[in-house]
Amino acid sequence: MRTQLLTWAASVLLKLLGGTLRWRFTDEADYMQRDPSKPLLVGVWHNRILVLPLCFQWFCRRSRRLNILTSASRDGELLSNLVSRFGMESVRGSSSKKSVVALRLLQKRLEEGSDIAITPDGPRGPVYEMNPGLIYLAAKSGVPVMAIRVDYERFWELRSWDRFRIPKPFSRVHICFQRPVLIDDGDASLLESQRLKLSKILG
Repeated sequence: MRTQLLTWAASVLLKLLGGTLRWRFTDEADYMQRDPSKPLLVGVWHNRILVLPLCFQWFCRRSRRLNILTSASRDGELLSNLVSRFGMESVRGSSSKKSVVALRLLQKRLEEGSDIAITPDGPRGPVYEMNPGLIYLAAKSGVPVMAIRVDYERFWELRSWDRFRIPKPFSRVHICFQRPVLIDDGDASLLESQRLKLSKILG
């Protein structure tokens, strides 16, 4: 009951904040026109995820499903409940290559036609350092990765490991869905070079 109350209050505050923001949305991926039966892996840095539930609810086609990978922790439970209020689903677990159960669940959601969103430097960081889970899943599944860049004109930055950012009311927010990229399966050096390339795309 407490979780439901907290996430309801958080969703209301987020919508109120979002209503003050000056949005700019760029869809280089043609996400709106993309066949909903062809899923994407979505990558975004952990400290930029706050406005994404609003973005997907307000700007994106409702015909597309989106699952968010959240941690198995208490914070992950809160995030899972919060995003459900914006029409999103969630998979609990880790994107680490060692987390076989979570990877199988993610693969199943992809096969069902759902997009999967992963914060590649989460859930513990270091900030802006991509762990191998997203690259590994993309290589094994053959599903393209769409990087999302989120930039705030003015923001507060928390003293958390990810330096979490909260846009200030009435500031500009630019969200860019970048062109999807395919990750080639191969040896460790090939995957590492692609990991570094995708990190640069994320900004």
